[in-house]
Amino acid sequence: MFIEILLLVLGLIAISFIAIGFNIFFRKKKFPQTSVGKNKEMRKLGLSCAKHEEIKCRREIDRDTGVVNCAGCGHA
Repeated sequence: MFIEILLLVLGLIAISFIAIGFNIFFRKKKFPQTSVGKNKEMRKLGLSCAKHEEIKCRREIDRDTGVVNCAGCGHA
């Protein structure tokens, strides 16, 4: 009895994975770009990558204070 239920569940899971794979690989529509830096719609909204925001903020702070340092690594 347990083995039959286990095989039924595994079969349903396998069918689900096949359906998901078919939907992803054979759709005509392109998969959306999830990277903020490369997605035009996100850039239109004014969103940018957190890494680039941090670099821009650090440059502004360094330019305003005249001090170039790296608090993260300890170099002055």
